[in-house]
Amino acid sequence: MTAAAEPTAAKTSALPWRAAMIALAAMAAIGLCGQHLYLARALPLWFDEAWTAEVAATPNWASFHAEVMNDLQAPLYYLIMRLWAAVAGTSDLALRLPGIAFLACAAGLPMIRRVKGLDADARLTWGLMTLGWWGVGVFLLGRGYSLLLALSMLQALAFADLLAAPGRARAWRWTVVAALAVLTQYLALIAVAAQGLVFLAAHRRAAFRTWPALAAFVPVFAWMAYHGPRVADFSGMQNWHPPVTAFGAVGLTAFAANPTTPMVLLVVTLTAVAVVARPGRTSDADAVPHLWLTALAALLGLGLFLLAGAIRPVLTPRYLMPVIPGLLLGLVMIARRSDRPRAALSALAALYLGVALWPGQVQATLRQGAPYGYEEASNSLMRRGVSNLVFVWDHQAARVERIASMRRLGGVFFERAGHAVAVAPLAPRESDDVSVQAIAAASGERPGIIWIYNRQSPTAARRFPPRIDQLDSRWRCEHWGDGMVGSVACWREG
Repeated sequence: MTAAAEPTAAKTSALPWRAAMIALAAMAAIGLCGQHLYLARALPLWFDEAWTAEVAATPNWASFHAEVMNDLQAPLYYLIMRLWAAVAGTSDLALRLPGIAFLACAAGLPMIRRVKGLDADARLTWGLMTLGWWGVGVFLLGRGYSLLLALSMLQALAFADLLAAPGRARAWRWTVVAALAVLTQYLALIAVAAQGLVFLAAHRRAAFRTWPALAAFVPVFAWMAYHGPRVADFSGMQNWHPPVTAFGAVGLTAFAANPTTPMVLLVVTLTAVAVVARPGRTSDADAVPHLWLTALAALLGLGLFLLAGAIRPVLTPRYLMPVIPGLLLGLVMIARRSDRPRAALSALAALYLGVALWPGQVQATLRQGAPYGYEEASNSLMRRGVSNLVFVWDHQAARVERIASMRRLGGVFFERAGHAVAVAPLAPRESDDVSVQAIAAASGERPGIIWIYNRQSPTAARRFPPRIDQLDSRWRCEHWGDGMVGSVACWREG
């Protein structure tokens, strides 16, 4: 009689804790989504988000296809945003709302979906950590990274199911989601490869019997072959991402642990060592090997990302998105091994949510604004009635962009506001003095200049900083940024 009553008593004792965690999840979701909505309205678009606005605002499907083919990125997010913009428009908030929704989906998936071997407490913690982790911030909500995070979470869940019970139906679910992730970001292939290697190592014959599911990647590789020649146009230039060094690998790993503060990496590492080294609770690892293997695949994927970035400079922190759900699952699994798993899970959730909800972070984001953007510069020139615009994107990639695309990009905010402007793009080389060239290119009755630059990269501005108003006293200029990364808007008086 007593033995039969013990499980019921344990279940009852878990209810208050779970209720508190659910309440915490609800408050955190409301707080973080409210924070993102506020910043989405308050902050101007960054350069990459302006590119999304330009593609989403294409007037027809032929021009949309041309813009997708012109860009280096995979097409799925652009397709979603083209359909969304037809309904919601291209205001700053409209462009960022899908990103907030995808982020909520990424956090909600493990909370609402059953996972073999993972109880509700652990799934709730996993979701809360994902919600608090968000590593790109509001400055790229208007890009495909939150969609990629949601797909990567669904991919991790499908992969765990496949490892638990290999079969063709489960393999199809995994490969279809993985294919969608690759069509959102080509480098997601690295995470898919890591999962495939782990699957083959863990199940061998059973894995080979699921080979028909690889057909899901046929459309992916067909599109990549079609888009490949355009992507190759960018490969001949010096890449704008730094190569991964040993020190850089530590920084990228810290970003993967928690992008807001590297100190979280130290905390979780020390905790992991302390928990894993403790005797006992080894049956947990035996009971859920598929979950540990899912986390291992993410760790392997992280290593492959770092290796790829060391061989060729193609990696920036936000590209690590495909391995984040698996890495966070690994932290949850470690917490479950402790003698007090609920306390450990609560501490993880509180750590991630506390960092994400820190009020000073919002103020810092507002103060920063969007220095590598030109929405404010465009608004400034519109107020001054500029009719002809010289648009300078001081970047290596600008040299291989289509002129038509650069014209559309330069005028995207003018077009959105219904302000007619003729755009003349400039794609300077590193040795060019943009101030001289821009003044010479300016024409029309009311000319203006927008120049976006990053002097920390091999750009023209690094050698010749903006000095348009110093060369010609008829010009007036307004600056954003810190002088190293920023933009300048200039207009001619008289």
